[in-house]
Amino acid sequence: MNLFQFIRNFFRQIRSSRFAYDNLIEVLVYKQAIIDNFLFFKSRFSKLEIAPVLKSNAYGHGLVQVAKILESQKPPFYCVDSFFEALILRNENIKTPILIIGYTPLSNIAASRLKDLSFSVLSLNELKRLNKMITKPLCIHIKIDTGMHRHGVNLEDIEEAIALIRSNSNLRLEGAYTHLADADSESPEFTERQIKDWNKTAQRLMDEFPSLVHLHCAATAGAIYSDKIIATTMRVGRGLYGIQVGSKKLDLKPALEMRTKITSLRKIKSGDSIGYNTTFTAEQGMTIATIPVGYTEGLDRRLSNKGFVTIRGRQCPIVGRVSMNISSIDVSALPEVELDDEVLVISRDSKMSNSVEYMAWLCETIAYEILVHVPAHLRRVIIA
Repeated sequence: MNLFQFIRNFFRQIRSSRFAYDNLIEVLVYKQAIIDNFLFFKSRFSKLEIAPVLKSNAYGHGLVQVAKILESQKPPFYCVDSFFEALILRNENIKTPILIIGYTPLSNIAASRLKDLSFSVLSLNELKRLNKMITKPLCIHIKIDTGMHRHGVNLEDIEEAIALIRSNSNLRLEGAYTHLADADSESPEFTERQIKDWNKTAQRLMDEFPSLVHLHCAATAGAIYSDKIIATTMRVGRGLYGIQVGSKKLDLKPALEMRTKITSLRKIKSGDSIGYNTTFTAEQGMTIATIPVGYTEGLDRRLSNKGFVTIRGRQCPIVGRVSMNISSIDVSALPEVELDDEVLVISRDSKMSNSVEYMAWLCETIAYEILVHVPAHLRRVIIA
């Protein structure tokens, strides 16, 4: 740790003690679950290096916190989406190399002073612009469009891209990659076509650039195809956080919980309604609790009148609309419930009705949409 880091940490500790307070909401991140998930992929796919994907605040788990958890595992690089995320990691003294997989403005690339940072080249046009402006060594990973049709150099433009890279000694091709569009589908046809195109391109790039270090195609969903892919590395995002893919269950451990407290209790009568737009009306007398968690805190509004939380070990239904910062819970089945009782909003137990995967099913969405909507301002507590 350098002197600047020491001084900053010292003043952080003073500030934390001076402004200490009890959190109404805590996001618990289980360190060993993340490490175990990383080691699962590392063991299961032992021929490949595992590159953790930390974009979108590490899928809601905390960008810096997850990076620090995985530093001891010495991954080949972290994947982030933006230059801003890379700056945050370096500012927190994270040493692992970083690959930015999102678009980076050329002005940021030119001005960057960050060490061990590589940039993705997402199109032939971007490569042409880089070729004209780069006057110092720049490590790049070139993305190949094999069928996703969002980013990437088109297959028919590969030879031109190779010529551009070879023409500029400052462009250092460290890696190449693609992204599989349909790897979590029951049907393999589209994925197999992508892999065929990728393998042909990867072999061409290896022939042209023998020093190429990282070839990566599969992410979590594509892991089952890894033995068919020319690659040295696998990007792992949702699997790192314990989110299952497809019908075949992997030995993964969800790593995030959200906890809060009951902030009010009230009795209502038959015929009383709850919340905005009177979407719930009591058919009998009930006891209603409120929690200080709404869609701002990541409790999806689509869970109104159909989601659950856990109180005293019992699943309790959400009633009425999920509001911006408040949700109402039916606790009629808990006669001993009290103010300040702990509420498990998001459970790590995939069998529970408030697990991330069950919430996603109720909302007709994907699990990591639920996770990334857990806002960064909520305190992450690392559980060893």
